[in-house]
Amino acid sequence: MYDLAKYSFANAKIRAMLSRLLHPDEFSRLLDATSIDDVLESLKNTPYAFLAEHFSGNSFNLRAIEKALIKNDIALYRKVCGTITTRRERDFLSLLTSRYEIEELKAVLRIWHNKRDVNLDEYLLGDEITHPLDYRKILACQTIEEIILLLDETAYKRPLMDARDRYKEKNASFYLEAALDRDYYVRARSLIENLSSTDKRVALRILGIEIDIENINWLIRLRKYYVLGIGEMLPLIIPGGEKITTDVVRNFYATDGVGKVVDAVALGPYARIKELVNENVAFVESFLYEILLREVRRTLAGFPFTIGTVLGYLILKNRETRNIVSLLYGKNYGFGRDTLLSLMHFG
Repeated sequence: MYDLAKYSFANAKIRAMLSRLLHPDEFSRLLDATSIDDVLESLKNTPYAFLAEHFSGNSFNLRAIEKALIKNDIALYRKVCGTITTRRERDFLSLLTSRYEIEELKAVLRIWHNKRDVNLDEYLLGDEITHPLDYRKILACQTIEEIILLLDETAYKRPLMDARDRYKEKNASFYLEAALDRDYYVRARSLIENLSSTDKRVALRILGIEIDIENINWLIRLRKYYVLGIGEMLPLIIPGGEKITTDVVRNFYATDGVGKVVDAVALGPYARIKELVNENVAFVESFLYEILLREVRRTLAGFPFTIGTVLGYLILKNRETRNIVSLLYGKNYGFGRDTLLSLMHFG
């Protein structure tokens, strides 16, 4: 009863927002559009009408469109947070918004590490998300220690401190990125532990599948590019996965190494990974997101309204944005309908 009262205001708001997600027939029209202008024109009668207003014509910039879509998603995340009246739930949802900031920080760390001369504005949204980060100061740093000092008042200091020695030893920004991702999910799980038993159960399952996706992607990347001992690999595994746990990785790695670990994670719903990993890593990611989206749909079909409904909406909205971005870039490259469909995830 408490959960029903807690979400009484959010229920109607989130259900309304769910109803505004694009329908399959709307996506079908987008797929059949002959140009990017036609795609933008088809979006005029949808919640994405702002794209047609700002970017129609021959002067469109795909990266600018992508950034506008991401900014729109961040605004919706904040709107969703505003529908929640209780602190513990708001704290958890606020953390989810920081994911966008983490992705920006990771991109800047890669640029810094590779000493690339780039137009930084192309990589940044331009708005403060969670912390007032000065990315230009980060790029001007000479050492990772200087960067950590700049991030002293943020949640990112500790994971970068933890990864510093390994980064310096291996000279690979991969370790900094992995530490930021791992810390994000650890903090998310910690906040979920404070939720009601119903919310906790639903949120942990959805987050667990997301963690599995991250861990599987890391394992595939490790198998392809790095040779690591078990002592180096285990700290990179994000705890809290639904199927892929540190015990699974430890048990199989001990005898067969990372090559067999990828086979070992092909458990239960992930069984197809074994055949897909040798075809195309993108196929693996697509398959994993199908599993996540199926779980989201199952949660949305349930009753009563829980934090899972909120999470479900945010995941679907994020996936819709990615689908639109993939479609626009695909149209720009002249991809046909079947190729475009292979780039998208509908669940």
